Amino acid sequence: MDWNATSSQPPAEEELTAYIGPRAERYRSRFKRFTRMGTIRFEFSWNNAAAFAGLWWYLYRKMYVWALVDFVLSVVLGWTLFVPILWGVARAVTGDYFYFRQADRKIREARIASSIFGAPDTNAAHLARLAAEGGVNAWVMWVAIAALLLFLAVFIFAFGWIREAIPPLREFWPESPGRWVQLLHFTKAAA
Repeated sequence: MDWNATSSQPPAEEELTAYIGPRAERYRSRFKRFTRMGTIRFEFSWNNAAAFAGLWWYLYRKMYVWALVDFVLSVVLGWTLFVPILWGVARAVTGDYFYFRQADRKIREARIASSIFGAPDTNAAHLARLAAEGGVNAWVMWVAIAALLLFLAVFIFAFGWIREAIPPLREFWPESPGRWVQLLHFTKAAA
């Protein structure tokens, strides 16, 4: 088998399914748009997960370089109201394309490795290698949830501390906001 011929062919559906893992049908239909003209071309698409999860989506889909780029640009551009919206739109429009480029590159690299041993592209070992290199990081979802809960806890603590530290805020909010505070006052009044 000539590895140059193998690596020049677009990824087969079996290869894409093995590499993508969960939600492969959704991504395969999106990826067809990028090779519609016989060459790889960018076409607009929209990915809600990339738009709203950003860095976490890149990590979930094992796109570590793009996760680092996302993090660095987020820090450099700052977090005003306007920048995250624009950055989210940019991620949503380009996320599927970047994911396709990564899948295409990884599949071509795996083909070269498989062709050295004379294995066809639909060989079970080749597909298993793609599944191991691709797929998703299941731990990312749990880390993201933990980070969100930690952020909320810090925010609630910081808000309460700031409210107590600045006298005009205590006048603006005579009691701490939230149901749990009302419940505390109710139990104190009952006692």
